[in-house]
Amino acid sequence: MKNFTCILLLLLTTHLIYSQQAKFNHVLITNDDGIENIEILIALAKGVKPLANRVSVVVSTQDRSGSSNYITFGKHKSSYEITTDYFDPDQNIGIYTMPGFPSDCVLLGLSGLFPDDRPDFVLSGINGGSNIGPSWFASGTIGAIRTATVLGVPGIAFSGFDDDNEESFGTIPNWISKFLQSEVIKEIGPHSYLTVAFPEIPLENIKGVKVCERRISYGQPNAIHFEKVYGSSTEDSDSKTIWAFSPNGDPDTGVDKDDVYYLEQGFIVISAMTINENDKALSEKLRSMESSIPKFHD
Repeated sequence: MKNFTCILLLLLTTHLIYSQQAKFNHVLITNDDGIENIEILIALAKGVKPLANRVSVVVSTQDRSGSSNYITFGKHKSSYEITTDYFDPDQNIGIYTMPGFPSDCVLLGLSGLFPDDRPDFVLSGINGGSNIGPSWFASGTIGAIRTATVLGVPGIAFSGFDDDNEESFGTIPNWISKFLQSEVIKEIGPHSYLTVAFPEIPLENIKGVKVCERRISYGQPNAIHFEKVYGSSTEDSDSKTIWAFSPNGDPDTGVDKDDVYYLEQGFIVISAMTINENDKALSEKLRSMESSIPKFHD
């Protein structure tokens, strides 16, 4: 009933008048919190709709936080049942749910669900938690956008929404709408994406916006650590042990003024990333050393 009420609210409150040509043709929205986060999804859809001819929300039926860009299509699933929870042909807004993961939602949304109207931009979020620093690697919110860029569609992942603050539902989507209208968006290539994190502080205390590099990894090897809490030796056949996560050490890489630094200072942080993980410098170096690589056939 909660979801139905929120969807009805969307029907009643998104009759918008457009004074200029839409910036996007079709915006796809997903998240890693699933349909239970419907109020935030609707707030984002309402903020984006004045800029797009069409807005489609495709999300999981359940919370998929921390799923990175995990995809079940092909390996575990060959088909999915899609439920159309809401569709308004006049406003061109649709909400769809499926039992997959955020990257599944993006894969389906860009590769079949809209065969004659493929989305040209993807938004993921806005989820709680900031997804800054090394946490980008496990984030389902960011994983969804990485999947979009693999398919050649740019996008933005938004994190740090405070759903306990009613003001957030208007202020943050309004800022996102303005951000999407800025010249910055034109600079995002088909294989690039942005991550945007909002500090979880009173909105009036936000100091501004900083574009900065992401803290990619943990500088201290012992920052991620598991301790054995049950069992004896792992070298005994058939032995069973239990291990628990035990944070230990400072994840600070020693890099000054990265996304972690600025978020802690109270800024909205924007980091530009790319799906291209080719290390060109190392590739060139290895090519020059090909003669030293052992031959497969003597």
